[in-house]
Amino acid sequence: MILTTAQSPFYLYSICQNSTEKILNTSYQSSVNSLFSWINSDSDLGTTSNHNIIGRNRSNDHDNVYGLYGCRGDITGSFCRFCIDTAVREIAQRCPNSVSALIWYDVCVMGYTNQNTTGKVIVTPSWNVTGSRNVKDSTELGKAENNMMSLIRKVTTEASPVWATGEFIWSDTERRYGLVQCNRDLSKDGCKQCLEAMLDLVPQCCGTKVAWAVMSPSCGLKIDDYRFYQLETESPPMANPGNVDGWPVSLNCIELKNYNEKHI
Repeated sequence: MILTTAQSPFYLYSICQNSTEKILNTSYQSSVNSLFSWINSDSDLGTTSNHNIIGRNRSNDHDNVYGLYGCRGDITGSFCRFCIDTAVREIAQRCPNSVSALIWYDVCVMGYTNQNTTGKVIVTPSWNVTGSRNVKDSTELGKAENNMMSLIRKVTTEASPVWATGEFIWSDTERRYGLVQCNRDLSKDGCKQCLEAMLDLVPQCCGTKVAWAVMSPSCGLKIDDYRFYQLETESPPMANPGNVDGWPVSLNCIELKNYNEKHI
């Protein structure tokens, strides 16, 4: 399949932690570049999510580069590879001379740091994006939270998946669609902790909106009134889901800190 401009991944957010020095040391920058090459090569093999350590001294965290990438659970094949390639290219432009960086698109995420975060639940920085439509009444927040909790239970009790989707009956004429996902290196308990922490942020950031997403380095969740994810029998998206009906219209960083700092 040939990807067109309309199918380009939709950029959402990025975080760059710049070096306190004028430039990064040559060894570290070389490891960052090697990580970028590895991610491109690994995703070209059809891998949709992975992590790696690049560096000469694996006993010294700060001399190594710890990288990860992953596509949304329903995204595979060429569209996943295209998103990852775009993320690698864009993070190099947006975050030059960065000790650590993360970049999110609507269907993938990619990042690196100088500290070993593998298997750790990292909930900051967290950020949210909301749609334009307001809920009809205050009871809708509780319904949304209950529906997302059902997906959290699903993803943290099944044997292998790190993501789950669901369609929810809202009224006679309305539906809601949700998705939750964790990094593949998290345990089931870690995944549950992360997703519940993100859900706890919803009342303060997003409770008045029909559509919202809340993300952190380790996990994320999203709900909307259209089915933004793909079913297994469908082809990869032919249109940019990030641009449907004006979504997103508001994006806010809830707590911007060094993403190495706060773990659960």
